[in-house]
Amino acid sequence: MRNSRVLLTLVFLAAPWSCPGETQSPTQHWVGRQLAESSSQALILNLTTSPDMKGTVDLPEFGALSIPASNLVVSSGNIHFELVGDNSTAIFDGTIRGDVIQGSWKEGARTGRFELHLRPVESSLIEKSVTFANRDVRLSGSLLVPGGKGPFPAVVLIHGAGPEPRSASRFMAEVFGQHGIAALIYDKRGVGGSTGDWQTSSFDDLAGDVVAGVKYLLAQPEISKSHIGLMGSSQGGWIAPMAALLSPNVSFVVVKSAAGVTPEREELERTELLMHERGFSAAETQDALGLYKQMIDYAFTGNGWDQLSAAQEKASHEKWGGYGIFPKDSWWFKFIKLNFRQDPIPVLQKLHCPVLVIFGGKDPNLPVDVSVLNVNKALATAPSGSLVVVFPKAGHDLRDVPTPGEPWSFGKFASGYLDLVTSWVKDKSVSSVLPAPAATH
Repeated sequence: MRNSRVLLTLVFLAAPWSCPGETQSPTQHWVGRQLAESSSQALILNLTTSPDMKGTVDLPEFGALSIPASNLVVSSGNIHFELVGDNSTAIFDGTIRGDVIQGSWKEGARTGRFELHLRPVESSLIEKSVTFANRDVRLSGSLLVPGGKGPFPAVVLIHGAGPEPRSASRFMAEVFGQHGIAALIYDKRGVGGSTGDWQTSSFDDLAGDVVAGVKYLLAQPEISKSHIGLMGSSQGGWIAPMAALLSPNVSFVVVKSAAGVTPEREELERTELLMHERGFSAAETQDALGLYKQMIDYAFTGNGWDQLSAAQEKASHEKWGGYGIFPKDSWWFKFIKLNFRQDPIPVLQKLHCPVLVIFGGKDPNLPVDVSVLNVNKALATAPSGSLVVVFPKAGHDLRDVPTPGEPWSFGKFASGYLDLVTSWVKDKSVSSVLPAPAATH
């Protein structure tokens, strides 16, 4: 299952599957792997048995936690559940024998096996619900702190584009927690428990939300005041350096999969590549780019609505389908005007703290070569410990992109990615990280 919606993880202490005469724990934690051909992937099934039978699945090597186990049925020693992805559904059927579940799975034409063993959960992470404010916007989130004696270094995790809840950052927060680093995750403004509206907010507004999170951490006794950093992915990779400029208390920044060009240029180049990959002609590609440029021009000038409206209608009937029909007062035009010409390079040039910038060499969402070149130039005089790293086989999410002709395998993060991030954050150095990726700067 390559793409899964990441939901809030439920962490429980499990007890063995009940036998006659025993008291059954309301939670079961089954750990194992799923296999297909020559590939395997870690699989964790969390079953809550009281008051109703419910389940979630973790795919830690894929970076997805608490995927709902849909259509869950446990009866007469048999178990059935389904994982609904963006484009397909994986169906699992197995038998329960004591503390072992064995069975098979299928997803489309692909099939495989899985085996799970009942295990206790022993998590030392302490989690508490938090709120903090940026002017009139109230942000709701969670602080995950390692067990033991602090104070601990901490990271504020920053969302990508769209309506991301705190759960989108949960996996990385737990990874940091396992390495003795606290993490603050929160619902983006206008999402979940947070007020405000991300659709009509500038990157400056969103950077202000991050700074509010830093101020919250500064007031927590379990957090080291001199070791608070930021990690932003995709759009968040533009916002993290902006927030660092606003706060002298930010001591490091991690930027993942953020273009080293303006959002305007990134979007136009992404569109051109996507049209090419989907087999559209050069003329059709130019039509798509022309319409996008027309939308951007209208957003900035407010002129030419009649022509744009007609162009949107015409494009909606083309094979490539256009971008949909946006009304004159759409939030999208406001968002374009606020953010599309925000240049990340001058921001990086002004950073007062070390920065780790990570790219996937096969990222289809941004011009990788140009971004690496621009970022390296921007960091030419950056503080000691700054680094730009490219994982050649990885995509936008830093998972390996299959190469045509390679054997099929489960989705996984690029080798060395998580080790790089956690090691760098812990000691501001990658000296102890194996040289799996190609590094520049």
